Amino acid sequence: MDITLKSVEHRYQARSPFERLALYDVNLAIKTGSYVSIIGHTGSGKSTILQHLNGLLKPTKGSIAIGDHLIEAGKKNKNLKEVRRLVGIVFQFPEHQLFEETVEKDIAFGPMNFGVSENDAILKARKSLEIVGLPESVLNKSPFDLSGGQMRRVAIAGVLAMGPNVLVLDEPTAGLDPRGRKEIMELFSRLRKEQHLTIILVTHSMEDAARYSDEIFVMHKGTVEMKGTPREIFNQAEKLSSLGLDLPETIKLQKKLLDKGIVFNEIPLTLEETVLQITSLIKGVDSQ
Repeated sequence: MDITLKSVEHRYQARSPFERLALYDVNLAIKTGSYVSIIGHTGSGKSTILQHLNGLLKPTKGSIAIGDHLIEAGKKNKNLKEVRRLVGIVFQFPEHQLFEETVEKDIAFGPMNFGVSENDAILKARKSLEIVGLPESVLNKSPFDLSGGQMRRVAIAGVLAMGPNVLVLDEPTAGLDPRGRKEIMELFSRLRKEQHLTIILVTHSMEDAARYSDEIFVMHKGTVEMKGTPREIFNQAEKLSSLGLDLPETIKLQKKLLDKGIVFNEIPLTLEETVLQITSLIKGVDSQ
């Protein structure tokens, strides 16, 4: 399910004394099954875009095509409920959205809200719980008796139970320790491959954007300033710096080594790539 934003503008509190331009001239094309990251400094418009992707916000100009569904500025948009089923959003700290008395009821709530029978919703809840790596034994527990990491997985299971084609992730690892962050990001990577999902990641983590993305969109002051593959984006260190953005630690290391006369074949996006390139350089020196 392709997603296309054409000349999208959004003004908060339009035609009021408090009107504020949040987005302008935003053009994005996200292909089915791709993994894209949206990065940018605080206030760049990332979260506003996110809320347009399933109709929580509507453009004040332009249009958004989500599969066969078209959301246009100034027009009444039908079937937004179906759009919200197809595009699942995992908000920052999603565990704050938990509210039911048991894990099973919380996960089943979404499907039932979209017309799924209680029995089928419970089956979906159990399957989703398994997908996120939690044991069936937690189904009858209160979600508030679980650890923070488990609560987050329950919240993610609630989104998955609705059967989305697209997952939009708003800083999904916020507040997690390094191990928890890696586990959650690997979960989304696996879901993309196994369920052929489109993943849209909104993040401050340059490491996550570099490691997982096929394409990166860089937002600045409400519009798309840069777009390209991770290597294309992170090869423009000076421009990123001018936008208030940092580089992944692996690329910082590569640049420090470059100052010492050590040249890599290409910029390394992950720790594994860095190790491979350094190993290759060492072997080349040893063979001389």
